[in-house]
Amino acid sequence: MDFKKERVHCHNKFPELVQFKAEIKFKDKLYRAKSITPFSPIQLGYGDDATYQTCIGHLIDGLEFLPYRPDYMFDHCFKIIDEAGSFFFPNKGIKGIVQELPNRLLNHERACWESIINILGANIPLMTCRFLVKRICEAHFLTDSNSHQLSERAAHCFGRQFYIDFIQRFAIDNNNQTTGNISSERINKGASFLKLYLSGKKGTQAPSNTSYKFLDLTKSANLPSPNQRIEFLLSLLLFNMRNERSHGAVLSPFKTSRSSLERYKSYYYAMLCTYTFCLGTLDLRGFGSLSGDKIKICTENNLQLQKTFFS
Repeated sequence: MDFKKERVHCHNKFPELVQFKAEIKFKDKLYRAKSITPFSPIQLGYGDDATYQTCIGHLIDGLEFLPYRPDYMFDHCFKIIDEAGSFFFPNKGIKGIVQELPNRLLNHERACWESIINILGANIPLMTCRFLVKRICEAHFLTDSNSHQLSERAAHCFGRQFYIDFIQRFAIDNNNQTTGNISSERINKGASFLKLYLSGKKGTQAPSNTSYKFLDLTKSANLPSPNQRIEFLLSLLLFNMRNERSHGAVLSPFKTSRSSLERYKSYYYAMLCTYTFCLGTLDLRGFGSLSGDKIKICTENNLQLQKTFFS
């Protein structure tokens, strides 16, 4: 398939629906799963507050695109984080919301949100970790505003010295070149490291190169706090995806030569993370008869749905 021609063809054939290979595979998987989808929404309580009703409208709009477009549901969930979260962080913008929301969630119901970040961190797909490593490492060498902001958020979340070691270890090639062209080998190694980092668990083997002492996850002092891991997902993964999508900087995710069922899995994970945090924001506002425990159960159930569906 010539994907460049096919995208133009897809536009010109409207309203005929032209599906790409990954979309066809996903549709076939839905058929074989007897239309059981990898997502089930939580049950929300009634409320007539204007902001709450606006947020419910976003959820309804997003749900209408499922199961085929989890990226659209992702967009609408992020709008809720912005809409409902601005109440707590006025004049700080969406960047301030994603950086300060973790602490407020943990202060609200610490035990539940520590459990939630543990299960989200433990279940992040490797493809998602590869995406994160590639974006963080490439941003370090680019000079545009968005890349600079991503690098600053990464340094803020990791801690400055940890960030420096991360870039030295995964963004610079064996010849000590800093071209920004990160090898697949380093991206894969970085992804495995990041998956362990986000789990919050101790590593079993120290890095062979002792130069990267802050990357030694066998030491408790180097393990990220629950706050750091929530901020990492919100500020680096989800906020960066939101920025790329809203700025039109990326192709339609399921109409490219690289699209696959693994990409659907990665987007469903990102969508669930955003949904989980938007529910947390609604709970902070006292909307929907929610609680940390209900959100935790919803997150666990949906991760199990994803695991079953994509296995």
